[in-house]
Amino acid sequence: MQEIHPGSIPDSLGREGQTYAMVVSYDGSRFHGWQIQDNALSVEQTLSQALSVITRFPAKVIGSGRTDAGVHALNQTAHFVLPHPFDPARLTLSLNGLAKPFISVKQIIPVSDRFHARHSALGKSYRYCLYIRPYPPVFGAQRSWWLHQPLDVAAMREGGAFLLGTHDFSAFRAASCSAKTPIRHLRAIHIQEEQRPESTLTITLEGSGFLQYMARNITGTLVAVGQGKMPPQGVARILEGRQRNRAPATAPARGLHLARVYYDLKVFPELNAFEPLYDSPVVPDEPWPPKHFLRPLHNCQKLPF
Repeated sequence: MQEIHPGSIPDSLGREGQTYAMVVSYDGSRFHGWQIQDNALSVEQTLSQALSVITRFPAKVIGSGRTDAGVHALNQTAHFVLPHPFDPARLTLSLNGLAKPFISVKQIIPVSDRFHARHSALGKSYRYCLYIRPYPPVFGAQRSWWLHQPLDVAAMREGGAFLLGTHDFSAFRAASCSAKTPIRHLRAIHIQEEQRPESTLTITLEGSGFLQYMARNITGTLVAVGQGKMPPQGVARILEGRQRNRAPATAPARGLHLARVYYDLKVFPELNAFEPLYDSPVVPDEPWPPKHFLRPLHNCQKLPF
């Protein structure tokens, strides 16, 4: 395959030609994150190289955002621009032939040239999988966090409620996070018990966007609550303190999955074609995202702690 180096191809390629959007899933344990790097294999590099071989054009795949090394994707959205129209079905088949077995291209569709996987995104959903049994998992060992003692799920839900809304999430961001503002809106936290070979408890976070390590840091804190190491109200105090060193340890990368990316379907109606791929479709009477996602957030919600 043709070797692609970081920054060697512009994001939009001048926006001349046909823009395509695609949804992909991947096993993050096989890659050093999404973004192209000099000395490590990434998802972006693998897809861009495969696309370049197929189309004989130096294409670059742009994702909705980075996922760190070891983090998986159930439904990552990306886009690319080609100089001439290609049949999406044949392109999907060809890409899967080159990118398998650790990347799956679920669907490719032509979209408006105004669409940008990263800049057009209005929200994301992450799912963290935990396996809570006295014995470790055999299936999905690289897709979940094994904890051999039961967790107090009710306490975790109580603690998670303090994070809902618009806040300064500095206490849950990595020291290396380069985001311009720590203000984010967390729309929902779902903590669900289940019986699967790879997980027995999932924590799903839906929000306007996530700071570096934010989903994993929230998970680590909620697990600490479930283990009885801190009360549910401690989550609110950590949030208000805005100091990362006051929060529990970060949850391992292997349990985190990017579940889906949200876009304004009124602006990009063609993206409705992706809805059958998701297990959490947008509910018509609960529009996503909330209107205030469309403007900068400057003030965080104050807590009475």
